Amino acid sequence: MGKKLLGSMLLLLLGMVGFTFLPGLKVEAAEQVHTVSSQETVESIAANYDISAEQLMKTNGLPDGTLYVGQKLIIQTVYTPSIYQWTERGKQIGNYAKTFIGFKKAAEEETPINGFDSSGLIYWVLSRQQVPIDRLSVEGYYKQGMVTDTPKAGDVIFFLEKESSKIVTAGIYLGGDQFVNSGYGAETVQVRSITEKYFAQFQAEFKTFTPKGEHVVKNNETLKSISENYGVSVETIKKRNALPTDSLMQGQYLQIYSSPLYPFYANQRASYDKALDVIKYAYTLRGFPYVFGEYDPIIGMDCSGFIYWVMKEQGISVKRSSAADYYSLLRKLKSPKAGDLVFFKESDSSKEITHVGIYLGDGLFIHTTKNTGVHISDLTSSYFEQKFESFGQVQNNMD
Repeated sequence: MGKKLLGSMLLLLLGMVGFTFLPGLKVEAAEQVHTVSSQETVESIAANYDISAEQLMKTNGLPDGTLYVGQKLIIQTVYTPSIYQWTERGKQIGNYAKTFIGFKKAAEEETPINGFDSSGLIYWVLSRQQVPIDRLSVEGYYKQGMVTDTPKAGDVIFFLEKESSKIVTAGIYLGGDQFVNSGYGAETVQVRSITEKYFAQFQAEFKTFTPKGEHVVKNNETLKSISENYGVSVETIKKRNALPTDSLMQGQYLQIYSSPLYPFYANQRASYDKALDVIKYAYTLRGFPYVFGEYDPIIGMDCSGFIYWVMKEQGISVKRSSAADYYSLLRKLKSPKAGDLVFFKESDSSKEITHVGIYLGDGLFIHTTKNTGVHISDLTSSYFEQKFESFGQVQNNMD
């Protein structure tokens, strides 16, 4: 009992201080690997190793208690905090990817039950780790990800033909030249090395979906506490995120440093005076859930509710309407600017406007959908290309 109580207290303490700057705090951990067998649960495995279920899930980046026969779980007897929250998040992503080693390769699939192709593995791992992304091809992920010269675990590694720059395959980077891949040269998900003869013939490039420089707001955090943590003033954080007040919502993504993390709008002409602030603020809501008929991020938002909320919070007079109503209000455009709206129809036959998002530039837009919540999508993806209707020019007053 004493040992379990001490372990629980240690876990609670580390949970309270995790994801903050902790220079000098490092706890070495003993590790071993457990292969999941039939009928095992997170609780039963944790009990076998005298650790908590929460610790087992955190170590392996498990998004919930669902396990799959054959998953390989790292058993870490002491939780090691990170000095930087996105580094820790990236490790969890990499560890979760490794749990699928040995699962079958399958073209155009993206689940543990049916198997994975290379892009399907990326989609499953990142989406189950609450990274809001669409199901894309490797080419789509390459276009959407942010270039990084300092790759970390959890980033995506792409292999390109050196002459044509054609993307051959991709995987979840683990660090130390290793990555998890479902594809070339194997019939199952494997840990591969950049130095292998096959992969060495290509040019390796890294893109990140868990960027250094953002802070995810935790429960009871304030702008003041975040400001003190990073040494960046409250006013600077508010300006970089276009925060309308000092109030924060748990789960908001705050940009801490000066360079835009998703710089899709950086070289775009703005559609109206407050367009860039609308986009910056919309970015802070990435990952917030979709709820039909709602417009409050804490409850959830549908697509038109998302438009209403971000514009209202930026002082733009706008009625709470449907996507079709917004479509009817705005002049249609062929050449949109950052901040304009983009509209989608259900099908060619119905022509009914059923979806709306905010255009960012470079063919990208931010919106919310049922499965993914608020996220960034690509207009050239086959799904949105088929349903695209038009762009709408946003005026300062949409009443």
